[in-house]
Amino acid sequence: MAKGDRDVNSQWYKSLCMKIASRLLILLMFLVCILVAGCVQNSSPSPATPVPTVTVTTPLPTPQPTKSCSLVPGPTQMVPSYESVSVSVDRNTVTSDPTITVTFNGGQGNGMVLQMNVTVVRSDCITEQAARNNPVMGESVTLMGTLKTDRVIVVMTMTSGDQYTVIDDDYPFPMQVQPL
Repeated sequence: MAKGDRDVNSQWYKSLCMKIASRLLILLMFLVCILVAGCVQNSSPSPATPVPTVTVTTPLPTPQPTKSCSLVPGPTQMVPSYESVSVSVDRNTVTSDPTITVTFNGGQGNGMVLQMNVTVVRSDCITEQAARNNPVMGESVTLMGTLKTDRVIVVMTMTSGDQYTVIDDDYPFPMQVQPL
């Protein structure tokens, strides 16, 4: 072999050609990706033609605020004798503080009450609620009433998981007799 001749069958020459060919192929693929991305991209968005819109306004009637609440007492449940309890409801007669007090008075099911829930639906349709967990004799709940008739609902939740509505009744504010 002459001094300037190359051996194209040598392992080194084949390896060098493969490296150059793979690098050229990668470069060519990169350039094609750049060209394709440039061709696909929008050059500039075309301005949208404005479409005239017609707005029709019709005046809506102004709704008058109405408060709706039920002051009609619902049914109560009969508590089994072994779970029976006593609850009392009292109205404060002072007009500046027309509170309603619900007192747990105990009974045969005294230790079986998990919770006493008291709800007052006032004549102005505001509902107030309070609860006592594991109430003891003499424990009470006091909620604000009105100077009119308010509805009081008392629900007892027992250890058995049963719930009993023991009171659901209207309690009018006591009228004071004016001297003649």
